[in-house]
Amino acid sequence: MEIVKKTSPHLRRPNARVVRMMRDVTIALMPLVVFAIINHGLNAVFILLAAVLSMVLTEYVYYQIQDLKAGNGFTFKNKHCTIYNFSVITSGLIYGLTLPDQTPITVVIIGGVVGVFLAKLIFGGMGQNIFNIAAFARVFVVLSFGAAVGYSQFVDANAGATALGILNRNIVDANVTNSYALMTMFTGIGLPGSLGETSAMLILVGGIYLLLRRSFDVVVPLTYIGTVFVLSCAVMISQGIGFWYPMTHLLSGGLIFGAVFMATDPITSPVTRPGRIYFAFGIGVITFFIRLFGNLPEGVVFAILIMNMFVPAIDYAKWSHQKFNLRRLSIFSVVIALTILITIVGVNYAG
Repeated sequence: MEIVKKTSPHLRRPNARVVRMMRDVTIALMPLVVFAIINHGLNAVFILLAAVLSMVLTEYVYYQIQDLKAGNGFTFKNKHCTIYNFSVITSGLIYGLTLPDQTPITVVIIGGVVGVFLAKLIFGGMGQNIFNIAAFARVFVVLSFGAAVGYSQFVDANAGATALGILNRNIVDANVTNSYALMTMFTGIGLPGSLGETSAMLILVGGIYLLLRRSFDVVVPLTYIGTVFVLSCAVMISQGIGFWYPMTHLLSGGLIFGAVFMATDPITSPVTRPGRIYFAFGIGVITFFIRLFGNLPEGVVFAILIMNMFVPAIDYAKWSHQKFNLRRLSIFSVVIALTILITIVGVNYAG
């Protein structure tokens, strides 16, 4: 058996390459980039450029300094930079697409610099980071600059679709569909919010492209979205409200965007298929609980970062496994049932 010494991400197909996978993600993001520019004009162009360039240049300068400290001479094409395999470009695009169109450029740049440095470079570079880089940068911007420029505009839901803001105040307020029709939330046309999170339709187009190219594990977004759907259906049934409720949760905020482009990150997600299911399930539960019980109407990026911390434990050799058996499936089913029960009890208790 050959021992693989290279760092992650590892792909099962022998002819697959990291550059191919990252390039596919970048291509899948292009419809959202075009849509953002059409919807938000030059603001979108400047924010996306600032997001990508801040991450690319930070990484480039960092590796040049590292090479100089190691006694190597300056070379314009630094072999350590991940711009050549599209990795840092992809992170920058995803980060930029999660931001509202009124985000100050200075804030975008600071978030990009801090995000790529603290979430990637200090861990050793590509394949060593435990946190999703774009999610880390997004959360840094929310927590560091929310008060200075208006906290609410940096919260996912208010940035993605204020429908979740309405539900956060009153979960049985059916008037949310009067303000934001389901079809509007699906297409994203005329919907205010983050640059790339508003059009569920275009996000799904990108997801289908990645699926056809076999550039991500579709089980992760399906489990994540399915978890939120099941929990919201449990609330719908217990509260006697309409099917609009789970559909609003699915189509609002950054749920589908995070499920397709962030939770599927091969570096910061578990190695095994069961591990990815546990990981995605955990993200779904945390996301929905933040939406339901938290002060913030959204929690996608927070949930992703929280579950990123548990990936080493999920991958721990003593209890990780490649397949489900009857015992593991039974335990997981009990966990799902208990989660649904806790959700229903919590909603009734919270009123």
